[in-house]
Amino acid sequence: GTSDPYVKFKLGGKEVFRSKTVHKNLNPVWEEKAYILIDNPREPLYIKVFDYDFGLQDDFIGSAFLDLTSLELNRQTDVTLSLKDPHYPDHDLGSIVLSVLLAPGEQREPTQSLRLSDLHRKSQLWRGIVSVTLIEGRELKAMDANGLSDPYVKFRLGHQKYKSKIVPKTLNPQWREQFDFHLYEERGGIIDITVWDKDAGKRDDFIG
Repeated sequence: GTSDPYVKFKLGGKEVFRSKTVHKNLNPVWEEKAYILIDNPREPLYIKVFDYDFGLQDDFIGSAFLDLTSLELNRQTDVTLSLKDPHYPDHDLGSIVLSVLLAPGEQREPTQSLRLSDLHRKSQLWRGIVSVTLIEGRELKAMDANGLSDPYVKFRLGHQKYKSKIVPKTLNPQWREQFDFHLYEERGGIIDITVWDKDAGKRDDFIG
């Protein structure tokens, strides 16, 4: 009965900031600050809220647009935006509260612009590639009534996700598939690896 929400901000189709994930909460408090460089104030800020799912695709909770032309210059404004799903415009999906300050570029303090360029650099540049080859599985757990499984593997590093092919009716699958991950952090990161049994018509079983 809860979610693990996080928020993405996009400008002109490009992700400019992603919040941390708040676990098991329908009323999350982030208290995070981001400095975003705006080239064209007529372009709205697109805000998308997701529910983080370990090993699975994250669920879309709702989205909203912030019209930057409606903001007064150099004045901190509290904004409450209703979240919507374009496919179900009548559904009430809650709301998101922002405190926004729009300031002209030349008034930015040096520390802020430094943090800004750091944020931009971190979000855009990757420092290396990790190549993972999935070879085989050995003696996996039987999840189906026939004493076998239909295994596949999911990999996840941050927002990058891959899924192997499904090998039907075996506990010793052979994959021989390669997946490339971009490394954004200097220290690398952690790749989540989960193994699943494909079930037609119902939820796939988690093997490990």
